[in-house]
Amino acid sequence: MAITILCSHAAVMARQAEGKLAPPPASTEPAPGVAAPKAGELVKVEVKGALESYDPRREDTASKTVLTHEEIIKYGDTNVFDVLKRAPGVTVIGNSIRLRGLGNGYTQVLVNGERPPPGFSMEALTPDQIDRIEVIRAATAEHSTQAIAGTINIVLSKVVSRTQRDLRLNASRSGEQHKLMALGTLADRSGKLSYYLNAMMSQNVDGTPGSTVQLLAAPDGQVLQSREKRSTRDMRTTSGGLLPRLNWKLDNDGQLNWNTYLQGQRSRGGFSNLTTSSVGAFAPPDYRDSRSTSNVDDHFAGTDLNWVAKLWGGKLDAKLGVSKGRASIENRALSSTADRVTMLRRDTDTTNDFGNVNTSGKYARSLFDGHALAVGWEANFHKVDENIDRTEGLAGVAPKTIHEVFTPRVKRRSVFAQDEWNITTNWSMYLGARWEGIRTASEGSGQAGTTSRSGVLSPIAQTLYKFPGGSGRQLRMALTRTYKAPNTYQLSARRYEADQNDRFNPDTSGNPRLRPELANGLDVTYEHFWAPGAVLSVGGSARQIKDYIRGRLAQDAQGRWLVQPLNNGTAQVRTLDVELKFPLKAVMTDAPPFDIRASVNRNWSRVESVPGPDNRLDQQVPLSAVFGVDYKVDTFSAGANLAVRAGGPVRVSEEQRSRMQARRELELYLLYKIGTGLQLRSGVSNALGEDTLGDTSYEDGRGTSRSWSRGPGSAKLQVNLEMKL
Repeated sequence: MAITILCSHAAVMARQAEGKLAPPPASTEPAPGVAAPKAGELVKVEVKGALESYDPRREDTASKTVLTHEEIIKYGDTNVFDVLKRAPGVTVIGNSIRLRGLGNGYTQVLVNGERPPPGFSMEALTPDQIDRIEVIRAATAEHSTQAIAGTINIVLSKVVSRTQRDLRLNASRSGEQHKLMALGTLADRSGKLSYYLNAMMSQNVDGTPGSTVQLLAAPDGQVLQSREKRSTRDMRTTSGGLLPRLNWKLDNDGQLNWNTYLQGQRSRGGFSNLTTSSVGAFAPPDYRDSRSTSNVDDHFAGTDLNWVAKLWGGKLDAKLGVSKGRASIENRALSSTADRVTMLRRDTDTTNDFGNVNTSGKYARSLFDGHALAVGWEANFHKVDENIDRTEGLAGVAPKTIHEVFTPRVKRRSVFAQDEWNITTNWSMYLGARWEGIRTASEGSGQAGTTSRSGVLSPIAQTLYKFPGGSGRQLRMALTRTYKAPNTYQLSARRYEADQNDRFNPDTSGNPRLRPELANGLDVTYEHFWAPGAVLSVGGSARQIKDYIRGRLAQDAQGRWLVQPLNNGTAQVRTLDVELKFPLKAVMTDAPPFDIRASVNRNWSRVESVPGPDNRLDQQVPLSAVFGVDYKVDTFSAGANLAVRAGGPVRVSEEQRSRMQARRELELYLLYKIGTGLQLRSGVSNALGEDTLGDTSYEDGRGTSRSWSRGPGSAKLQVNLEMKL
């Protein structure tokens, strides 16, 4: 009788060959409804128990933390950003996802192992669609090494093992917004064909007020100017998404997968800013009152075909994808003086067309004694065609019409090879290398065409040592080379001019001469799996960054204030991560069914070209912590989660400073199973109702300018009705 073991990871195959993951004995009894084999007939039996019990965090040499689907949907979230707030070592500020406290391109976010194409909205990824989330702190050759801080890989559901017909209705409300959402999933299998269809529709009404105080003082401290700006934002957004997927099982354990992404969104809203001055006069023209309306329509469509086949004793996993999107923005703005005599109208119509073609693949096989080898490629081409029609002029005067075109093109190519093998029963090693090349070209109205090329070779080594005796204790180490490439707009010579140019409202421009930031890294982690479902992890890391990119605020030759990126020397990053997670029964035999989790992350950084103190990387969170508890019985479960992040001053440059806000976010949830296939989930997020604060300053020989901002915050209540049909 032939026995086939289904595995999704080359390392599992190698470990099974070594006997580390011995599959359970295969039953020789036929399944119900299946005829018994005839004498001498070969029968193919699939044994899945080994893979289902496989824990990648404990077994993989390349370190990762995995959030399962059950953990993802626990709180009833409607977007992936809220889910990641509870992940150990992850900090989320708005829609910025950060590892080691670093955003702004240092943390790489992938969907199914690839960078989302232009036009793809992460906000449209609902937790129901996600199979798991991988938090990868040390780079691997298989994924792009544009990940100085680490990688978040969001893996969408694909394999259908049972019939699924789910409907979820969600309603949420806070002092600033209210939202209605409907989510549905339809999945089934028929013979070798399975399908998965996920649909989402939502409407969000957002009314957010805000205030900003701006102050300009002379070198002796005398206040020369003091202003207050009050703003309002009212926006209504309707969005929808459809994700159909098909899976065909081929002979010899092959697969053919077809995935499609359809997203659409429409926003209508208005904005207003009213500025008053208590000290000092406005420089003419004194546009104090500005109002605008905005209409935004965008849509995205993407599809990819994935082929998995056994070839030459190994497995080939290849993919080809295309996508296209469009964003249309209509903005009507009117600025006026205090007496409303002088008025400036600026109407802008912008259309962005996105196009993307990509291919990727990996060939993996076990070789020699315990080796799992893999080689692969990735190639991507994406383009943006941006067309802007701007009509502006003073009221009563013939307006001026300006047409602008901006056409960036980006080509990315990469190849990689990696080998993971078991040196002994308790010691495994991972070696890999990846080369990535990027070519960026852009042309635009009123600017010379620019071209930028870069190539980075990233060698990677990781090792895992398990202490003998089945103690559950293990030690990890990783040496990596990663990088952060400038984005398209940072490399463009294009300049965006502010209506009223000053220190608080500067022009912005790119820099075609920017080089990628390169980082050499060391990670060391101790893990102790001391009971079923229990783990203690303590890790430290260091990164040495070369050609650090920062934004510089200064005046140009014409005296206009300008923010422009530039390479500015070296920087160092160090982190300390501690995670503890366990069921209460692991320490108290008769304890109630509570699950406890806690993580603390301390981050340090220093920019050599900026004088101290507080000369850390811009907006790095110095300390974050997550504390959570969950309780579950037959028909009832509840939980609480407290995410805390520290703030403090940051010296961005010799003249620029900012202060990061400290924040506490408390979340609560209750889940009650009403009956078979019907449950009600309610929750509260931002239960402490903290406001959002900002504080920046600029100081030179002519004085100090400082700006404080505040956006109100309030608790958000949400209710989910979840039905299995």
